[in-house]
Amino acid sequence: MVLFSRAIVYILTFIATICSFSCSGETVSDFPKAEKEAKTLLLTDVPEDGSVLTLVSMQGLLSNLSETNLLFNAGNCEKWLPYTGSELKTSQADGKKWDLKALLNEFARFFDGYILCDEESAAAALTLAKQKNSIVVTPEYEETVREAGLKKTMDATGWSELKLRFSREFGEIRRDVAFEQPTSFAPRLLDYAVMSGAYIHYDAKDSEKEHTNFFRFLQNNALVFGWNNDVGEYGTLSSFSKLNACLIPADHAYNLSVLSGYECEKLTQKTAVNAEEGKRTVCIMMSDGDNLQWFLGSYDDASHYGSDIRGSFPFSWGVPACAADIAAPVTQKYYEEMDKNDAFVLSLSGMGYTFPSKWKSSRALEAMAGKLKEKMEKLDTLELLVLDDGGFDSKAVDTLIEKTGASGIFYIDYSNYAGLEGKTRFVDGKPVVSAKYMLWAGIEGCSPEETAAKINALPSDPDDPGSYAFIIVHAWSGINESGEFAEGGDTMKAVQRLVQNLDENTVLTTPHQFIERIAGLSDS
Repeated sequence: MVLFSRAIVYILTFIATICSFSCSGETVSDFPKAEKEAKTLLLTDVPEDGSVLTLVSMQGLLSNLSETNLLFNAGNCEKWLPYTGSELKTSQADGKKWDLKALLNEFARFFDGYILCDEESAAAALTLAKQKNSIVVTPEYEETVREAGLKKTMDATGWSELKLRFSREFGEIRRDVAFEQPTSFAPRLLDYAVMSGAYIHYDAKDSEKEHTNFFRFLQNNALVFGWNNDVGEYGTLSSFSKLNACLIPADHAYNLSVLSGYECEKLTQKTAVNAEEGKRTVCIMMSDGDNLQWFLGSYDDASHYGSDIRGSFPFSWGVPACAADIAAPVTQKYYEEMDKNDAFVLSLSGMGYTFPSKWKSSRALEAMAGKLKEKMEKLDTLELLVLDDGGFDSKAVDTLIEKTGASGIFYIDYSNYAGLEGKTRFVDGKPVVSAKYMLWAGIEGCSPEETAAKINALPSDPDDPGSYAFIIVHAWSGINESGEFAEGGDTMKAVQRLVQNLDENTVLTTPHQFIERIAGLSDS
């Protein structure tokens, strides 16, 4: 029966795919944004029971309906709130914390009713919440919601994936955005899915082929938010890349529907150019800048952007393409805190994480790169970090550099970030530079001391291509409490140790300066 159901889903998906291709062209959607900026936020704790589905659907819907919304007391909200200008109310007028009943009394008037669901059908109910303008309710809270004056608009109890696919409502689901997120993760990310009115799917049993088929209904250039640990990073990325889609890692992102309502002021990098010449030239860059959930959360912890070490030497940070659109307060915070030695590089490979060389449509890739150019301008970035699976010499990388107008590309390969050992090529005089070395705990030859020794052995002639080294730093490796280089240690301490071991013939530069100097070699 399960196999039969999946076969039906595949058939329905195929039909939807044909329909979507006939009307979608190669357009690229912007990242979904809330229609209202939250002027007032009501702080609530994250419930540990079924009421969290009601609250997360409420939050997602209110982002398009009201200038007052709820804010889950989770993630790094206390750090970015000052950059919003919104008023925060931590309690009700009588001093009591905000709870489900109080929030229903505050917001019930905005909704047409509620959708009843159980554990099995929670994803379907959340998927349809915006269509019905209805909050999602489990049976134990139905009476509470009814007491607030809301009536049932739909009973989704028992709805399976197959029933959702057969429903009239599925025909109205958007094809440009989707979410891969377990409902057990609520409230993480699911508020943004509700706000977007997009399809939510997660199946731990999916193979890569089944995963591809479930999302085949999406149009070219679709954006998928979430993650799938069960299919695995490679399987998920390969699947979406073959569908000409980008993944935005965000399965642990809180309050994204609220964040997306704020507009970004002009962003300007504060990076100062190091004019020092005549030596070997090194550019060091942190990995995983595309990871939106990390960008919103512990990106600025004491081991990374929040480190006291930051600013003491030139260093590069990744920023995701969606940052200014759907996380403006966080992005503004980071840019305002920049030191002259900091630089941001757009990361990673496109509007999200993808393998450009695996895209089936060159027209879709060109359209995506054109949209990416807009994001780079908004983020004041001139270079692009690309991760691909064996795509260094591909036409796809050429397309990215040509259509984005990037001054150059920093390239890392999926199987081994520094596997190409600094190989460089030029596209109309613009460099595509692969990582020469990497800092990565547990991999032989990749410690700070070993990497420094390799750099010190390079020529120190600026006219010699061998004098240039791009180093990628694994964001989850660092110096532990015992002073050892290990997974989970302080990453910036590891970078500092590397820098301290470099000799006087080495100069650290910004990404733009690094690219400019290598570009000069193509003319010599």
